[in-house]
Amino acid sequence: MIYFVKFFLWLLYLMPAGMPYWLSEKGAGLLMRLSPVKRHTAERNLERCYPDLDPAERARMVRASFQHYLCSILESGHNWYRTPEKLGSYCDGIVNRDLFEEARASGKGLLVLAPHFGAWEFLGVHLQEIGDVAILYKPPSNPGLDKALQERRRRGGGILIPASMTGLLQLYTHLQSGKAAGVLPDQQPPAGKGLFVPFFGIPALTSDLVPRLAKRADCNVFAAVCERFRGGRFLVHLLPADPEIFSDDLATALTAMNRTIETCIAIDPDQYLWSYRRFKSQPEGVEPFYDFR
Repeated sequence: MIYFVKFFLWLLYLMPAGMPYWLSEKGAGLLMRLSPVKRHTAERNLERCYPDLDPAERARMVRASFQHYLCSILESGHNWYRTPEKLGSYCDGIVNRDLFEEARASGKGLLVLAPHFGAWEFLGVHLQEIGDVAILYKPPSNPGLDKALQERRRRGGGILIPASMTGLLQLYTHLQSGKAAGVLPDQQPPAGKGLFVPFFGIPALTSDLVPRLAKRADCNVFAAVCERFRGGRFLVHLLPADPEIFSDDLATALTAMNRTIETCIAIDPDQYLWSYRRFKSQPEGVEPFYDFR
């Protein structure tokens, strides 16, 4: 299996930089037809998160979101095989780099929140330019694929830390020593591992990892997203987290984290992964958010 995956990614690697975007524009409709559950999920998410939008505009956003999802898949060959230097040449700049560098110079650790927006795999490669950055990840079940994944994702000098109890302790130690770490803040945690707080005004089970790390490690917190443009070009945005993320009240801190993610999405809502079932879990007594399988 691993050889097939590598060969498939190598074929994608051969495409010119702008071709994944062009192909995703053409293939988004087909992907929607082949993925009815993901399509319905995106439709429901956008219907509830943007209730005031015209239905035609929401339908356009669903298709655009699928386009960017497909583009992320088609870009994977570039992210897998092209050098960090080559990938860096596709970046047109970093918004708020001065604030980011100021935070780095403070001597405190730096926790980077990277939601599922735009070219998040490209962002992972780009963040390794920080130096000695640790990235929390969920290892695939196939050991061969996990080994290959680590080899490719580490080539920029980053450290991959598995999302386990041992890994979380390693991540905390890394931050406390004044280094940088990246985490995904918008995944739904297992039941009992977070709190229900608003996300676009809707109760969303939200992991308490980020505010607990931020408080214990006394680190700076930024959000980072990579905006995708036609022609294989990108722009990295670095946004200081909502200050209330450091609140002693966990619900307040988690709500602030979700507001920070909403600010990231507002850069271009089309590029968020709306097909993810972010609201699958709901508080007891609340009707299911998704009424389809």
